[in-house]
Amino acid sequence: MKKRGSFLGLEPESFRFAAEGVWNAVRKEAHMRFHVLAAAAAVLLGVSLGIGLGEWLWVALAIALVWSAELVNTAVERLVDLVSPERQPLAKAAKDTAAGAVLVAAAFAILVGCLVFGPRLWALLAGT
Repeated sequence: MKKRGSFLGLEPESFRFAAEGVWNAVRKEAHMRFHVLAAAAAVLLGVSLGIGLGEWLWVALAIALVWSAELVNTAVERLVDLVSPERQPLAKAAKDTAAGAVLVAAAFAILVGCLVFGPRLWALLAGT
């Protein structure tokens, strides 16, 4: 049974809470702010170079993947800090692993950027 005020069984508050989580990470995490700026640069570059729809899908996927990994990393770090304020090898391993997920996502985004933007930028630099 749907709750009053819900849409398709989803609570509108859930979307607000999720948006608050993203905004909190952007405000408080330097790495998240870097990823937002990198995404904005990629979008501006894509518009400037006139990339196609298929390329936009790859760029959007890379951005979403990096942002998602960074948000999960932030959640893991905060949760670990909450439950284990003192230094613990397992706490460090959890944080390092979550950070590793961001590294993998960022490496994928760099690869996508090289494949999508590289040839166009090379042609511009070569004057062709």
